[in-house]
Amino acid sequence: MKASGKLLYGVQVGDAIHYDYTVTLPVIRHTVNALAATGEVFEAPDSAAARMYYRVAVVAEVIESLGTLAKEDITPEVLLDGITDDDMDIIDAELAGLKKKRERSNADAQFISNLLLAVM
Repeated sequence: MKASGKLLYGVQVGDAIHYDYTVTLPVIRHTVNALAATGEVFEAPDSAAARMYYRVAVVAEVIESLGTLAKEDITPEVLLDGITDDDMDIIDAELAGLKKKRERSNADAQFISNLLLAVM
């Protein structure tokens, strides 16, 4: 699942500001990659700075396109130096929307719950 949109302030890289983005639903691989990246930068993973870096690293993992940047150029460092809190909030909301779209409907969840209870 993917979603696309435009950032308010964009991400400045060099002389260019990139506004258009596409993100994908975060999965475990994104989490593992973000944890590994965070571990390379911070010795204390529980610090506030490490937690923020991890958050940015996950976003860097799930951004599939950002303006004219190549995917491999979308790194935590690029986002740390170029994205605003407001634009991070936009990305977070987009990711929450993707999760909501993928969520099982209440009827499906109830059916599976009843099925599991019948088997036990």
